[in-house]
Amino acid sequence: MTLTPDVLLDTSIAQLRTLAAFLAEEMGEFRDKAEPANLEARACKEILLTISVLIPKLQAARYVVAEDSGVFGRCVSCDGG
Repeated sequence: MTLTPDVLLDTSIAQLRTLAAFLAEEMGEFRDKAEPANLEARACKEILLTISVLIPKLQAARYVVAEDSGVFGRCVSCDGG
């Protein structure tokens, strides 16, 4: 199977969303423990912030890739793409 740029971007976005959900859950657990902020909690927060910036950039790149490949504006799943 050949990994096309649009498939790679979609997969990366999905994986980052999964990671963001996991980190958000971890952050909630840190708050529930009522312990002072530790290095692990700070790391989760920093990663979550970075991911929240990266996902929209990858989504924008997906549209550029789609535009370059001539599929911009059409429903890829409807067209059997």
